[in-house]
Amino acid sequence: MKAKSPNIKIALIHLLSKKRQTIVAMLGVTFGIAIFIFQAGLMSGFQTVFIEQTINTTANIRIYNEPDKDRHSILENAGKKENEWVVIRNQKVKDEQPKVKNGYQIIKQLEQHPEIAGVSPFLGSQAIFRLGIAQSSGRVSGVNIEKENLLFDLSENTVEGNILNLQNTPNGLILGIGLAELLGAKLGDNITVVSPKGVELILKVVGIHRSGIVEVDKTRAFVNLRSAQQLLQVDGSYLTDINIKLKNIDKAEQLSKEFTNRYGFPAQNWKDANANIFGVFKIQNMITVLVILSILVVSGFGIFNILMMIIYEKMQDIAILKAIGYKDRDIRTIFLSESLIIGFFGGILGLLLGFTLQEIVGSIRMNVKGFVAMEHLQFNQSPYFFAFAFVFGMIVTAIAGYMPARKASKIDPVDIIRSK
Repeated sequence: MKAKSPNIKIALIHLLSKKRQTIVAMLGVTFGIAIFIFQAGLMSGFQTVFIEQTINTTANIRIYNEPDKDRHSILENAGKKENEWVVIRNQKVKDEQPKVKNGYQIIKQLEQHPEIAGVSPFLGSQAIFRLGIAQSSGRVSGVNIEKENLLFDLSENTVEGNILNLQNTPNGLILGIGLAELLGAKLGDNITVVSPKGVELILKVVGIHRSGIVEVDKTRAFVNLRSAQQLLQVDGSYLTDINIKLKNIDKAEQLSKEFTNRYGFPAQNWKDANANIFGVFKIQNMITVLVILSILVVSGFGIFNILMMIIYEKMQDIAILKAIGYKDRDIRTIFLSESLIIGFFGGILGLLLGFTLQEIVGSIRMNVKGFVAMEHLQFNQSPYFFAFAFVFGMIVTAIAGYMPARKASKIDPVDIIRSK
């Protein structure tokens, strides 16, 4: 490398005179940035996949009817007076249904809303699924399959069969792939579904679906709304949820408040529904940032030590440079340049190493089954992400090099010459 600036030329001579230490300091930056790219890219990639699958498989806003948890007992409502006894025998808790009243009228109004892409009626309940001696508990979802498919692209993630056949098959059933595996069920099998009220229906498997979220796939099954209403022994207007897909998901929080106030039912947006998982992600991000920051700080100390060693060894050279007219800012520039050169080349190597690690690990088939199911690990390979890692590494190395550079600029050449 040819440097036109005398300051840069001197900086290069200093670094080349300490090749081994320079390489060690550069490798510190390289590994710091490579780990940043790999670790943060993995976390960010996983979170992106989870959020995409969550958005694709769940409602952006869900309107539902929450049972009153603070209801008062009959005794509390009796208005007991002083010196008066009230005796109530065989008090029974009122059987409240989580029904969204006037659900279909609300759906018609929502379908006219300019911010809404689609609305789907929903009836959910716990159920037991039986096939032969195999049985598993899960959640039966009564849906209008055409509307549900419009919202969540269910047909795109169909593993077997055609989920739209549910519309033409009154006793049809679509199983999550995990639930199908637990039961050993295949297309065409007849599954006995038992509701909490003891109602049994024999339903035929017309499709097997994969949402990508493991726990959902192990428990969820779709049936027609009418089948779900039969299982719960309710009328045709009975709905427990209204699922809404928005044109812009960033407006979910604002619109959920609007719908709560307008219809008097809780409207939960997708961020609040997954608040616990996003909380875990925040902790993961904090741990990742702290680990990477620690690595880069250690690398920064390596650069700091090497520059300090060069300064002590080059005291006489610094005195001579100042004696021939070099100013404090020139000396500062020389040593700060050394730090930035280490950071620049270490950073470039770090980006290449991090990208290579992502490509190698990302190509290995792993069949990950955690929160989400993935055949390969997903990494964030956005150019902005790599640019951020490089700039972050340069800032750390600049800070690490500033103190030695400042110290070198303050050296008095007279003191150095007198000491010799």
